[in-house]
Amino acid sequence: MTSWIDVFRAQLFASVCWYRNNKWMIFSSFVWPYLMVGFLVGLGSLSGSIENYAERIGVSNPLFFLLSSTVIAMSSLLIVFSVTRFALENRWLGTLPYILLSPVRTTVIFIASGLPDAIITPTITVASIVPAALYLEGLAGGLKILAVLAIVLFGMMPLVGFSVLVGSALLFLREESNIADVIAPLVLLVSGIYYPLEILPEVLQLVGLALPTTYVVEAAKLISAYLTPETRLLLTPVYVLTALTFGYNLIASLVIDKAERAVKRKGVL
Repeated sequence: MTSWIDVFRAQLFASVCWYRNNKWMIFSSFVWPYLMVGFLVGLGSLSGSIENYAERIGVSNPLFFLLSSTVIAMSSLLIVFSVTRFALENRWLGTLPYILLSPVRTTVIFIASGLPDAIITPTITVASIVPAALYLEGLAGGLKILAVLAIVLFGMMPLVGFSVLVGSALLFLREESNIADVIAPLVLLVSGIYYPLEILPEVLQLVGLALPTTYVVEAAKLISAYLTPETRLLLTPVYVLTALTFGYNLIASLVIDKAERAVKRKGVL
């Protein structure tokens, strides 16, 4: 009987082979955070100093925070894409109906197939900024980066559930590529990655409070602001991420089962 471990192992092997044959992608993952931070610093210098930005955001080392935020943004989006892309690619290839007819539950397939990239991608992106962290803050910077990686991997759990919900919607939609393209800017906009969430309209603030990336960013901000963040403050986003993990994955398991039955009944694949 095929289990989620078999699906995970197969997708892990596929991901490792893909990275092995696309070394340029690994290189771009290492370079992209620096290009992004350089662009933001250059653009921000036109309207104010980096010191003013640090004061408004509330961090002691703005460059470290920007690097951490960029890693969180890249990792979060790639985690979402790793699950939704699985549904899209198999739909385009015509193999999705066979996957839906396999003995393994569709929820398990969607989650297990997205886990390898959800683990590999944050690890690569976080590793890319380790030299900069060590240069900016020494050994403490390296420890902070490990803490950021732990937070990102922990935030991966509700993000996978969120991604399954998006993947369920894509089973019905004919313009699925356009919907998938909307997810990236929406997550970046309402998560407060590069600016305070409070400056957004109330409706977008509410949307942001429902996204796991908002709390991953908040935890990274605490890590960037203090050498040893107060445990009580750091545990608050952790508790919320735990609640979102149960909420998103529970809803995702219910929604995708209904979506699968509806798709099979209507034959829209």
